[in-house]
Amino acid sequence: MEGFEYVVNPPVVPKVAFGTTMDREVMPVSGPFLNSFMRSNLPEGREQPSPLDYDCSKPIGFKYPSNAGFSALANKTPRLPIEPEKIVPPMGAYEATPWILRAGYTFDKYVVPEPKWVTPGASTYSTHNKYPYWKMETAFGTRRIIWPAVAVFCGPTNVAQCLVCRERPKGDYFHCFATDKDMCRKCMREEMSAIKHCSVSVVERYRKRQYIKQFVPARYCRFFHNHNGTTAATESTSRRELRAKIRVENYLYRFASKEE
Repeated sequence: MEGFEYVVNPPVVPKVAFGTTMDREVMPVSGPFLNSFMRSNLPEGREQPSPLDYDCSKPIGFKYPSNAGFSALANKTPRLPIEPEKIVPPMGAYEATPWILRAGYTFDKYVVPEPKWVTPGASTYSTHNKYPYWKMETAFGTRRIIWPAVAVFCGPTNVAQCLVCRERPKGDYFHCFATDKDMCRKCMREEMSAIKHCSVSVVERYRKRQYIKQFVPARYCRFFHNHNGTTAATESTSRRELRAKIRVENYLYRFASKEE
């Protein structure tokens, strides 16, 4: 073909970035394509700023708030550390205690013993014995009131009299409600020791034990009431102290015996 010139055209660059025809850099350092995330991860041009980066139009310096010539939070320690030789005093500045050679034996040494274990072991507790319980007043099978361990007799005068020594008991004593008899603690201790004597037969010991069991602890109301010879009474202590006393006695008298 005469007069025909063959020309090869370069390929057309496709449009990218969703319709825009602007050229984009792969890692821009500046420009409109640099977002905040890229800006935060950009490396610094240099590690430290140069002296020309500072604006020194104003004079350098300020008024110190302290009269000492430096700020309040400034370090007052000397720039150079103190030499360790200056801390040690000279030879004549102190008196050294003379060194005494101890003997080769160890008899004069005191060894501090370890504290012993005060808590008793598990085998020392009598778990096989039946735990004593309070005497309760029941109503239709329901426990209503805990009977006090010590019976209290209230009246103008104390009319208790021991059936053995014929004297008025001092403090607490024992009372039998079946026979309305009283016995002091001293005579009760003698009766219990007489029962344990080997000369008493088994039948006689059983009969006396059944008789002694009828006596219960009792006391006159003098510890709480002041009658002054009349039927009226004034309370010498508060009701709160009385309830606390009865509560403690109800617990302790379950483990107490008559011969104590």
